[in-house]
Amino acid sequence: MKQRKDLSDILHSFCENVYYQPPTGYKLVYPCIIYALDSVDERHADDISYLTHGEYAITYITRDPDDPNIIGICGLPKCRMNRTYTVDNLYHSTYTIYI
Repeated sequence: MKQRKDLSDILHSFCENVYYQPPTGYKLVYPCIIYALDSVDERHADDISYLTHGEYAITYITRDPDDPNIIGICGLPKCRMNRTYTVDNLYHSTYTIYI
């Protein structure tokens, strides 16, 4: 899927370690970005899908609470930050992006 590949390229501009739906137990290298398809928004008319957008969930994980990428990712088009939280001294920031 070209759209997902384009998103991956954009996310790599923020962080070297980008993972698409990594399996449980996969050894992550921090800082990193994990992203996954969350849902697909389709618009229909006359029983035909004429517009489709993927909604992706993005999580940026870092050891630095002042990492500039936390705010930088918010600047992507059609992206919004959802929340932040800390687990095991790792700072997680979650976003939703539509492509």
